[in-house]
Amino acid sequence: MRGAQLDTLLLGDDPQGWSRLGFLISEQAGRSTLRLGNTEIVLTDSGEGFEGWSVRGVDGPIAGLANCRHEAGGTEPTGGHPNGIRGIDHIVFHSGDPAATVAEFEAAGIERRGGRSTESYGAPMQQVFFWLGDVILELIGPDEGEPTSPGPLAFFGLALWSDDLDASVTALGELAGEPREAVQPGRRIAGIRGSEVGVATPLALMSPHV
Repeated sequence: MRGAQLDTLLLGDDPQGWSRLGFLISEQAGRSTLRLGNTEIVLTDSGEGFEGWSVRGVDGPIAGLANCRHEAGGTEPTGGHPNGIRGIDHIVFHSGDPAATVAEFEAAGIERRGGRSTESYGAPMQQVFFWLGDVILELIGPDEGEPTSPGPLAFFGLALWSDDLDASVTALGELAGEPREAVQPGRRIAGIRGSEVGVATPLALMSPHV
């Protein structure tokens, strides 16, 4: 359902690392947060990677991921972040059994919005897409007919977006890779070298939707 909205992401990254990437960090009630679109990212500095999320419009856990019911409170900085990054394009999870995970998402009331098979990354795999408000959830895993495996979802990272990809890449300097054509027609993508400033979450940066 399009009414579901990714409200909050809890990540174990060091807030100073995100600050070095050009994000404005807000300190409130003992939390380090930043806002991208309709999603607040809470940076806990635990080193634990993905720690949880809250999804408005969905009751209970989603495919085994606890719905933290975290109350988002941050606001988007006036004038935006210095790096020009405006929002989260998509969040990526890996499933060893995509069909079972899709069924769990649909049982939670989140509608599948599309999918495809690809060998772009080597072994045959499938990508399945869901909308969480203004954020796309991309589920990746073995293609149909390939062996599956049980186990929890694994967080793979975030793709962010900017109105002006080239300007954002320039602002990031050596912390950004060279833009290249994205899989999505008419869009481009660049890597973000967050690990060089202590950000463990894998990040990429995209041009806006066409």
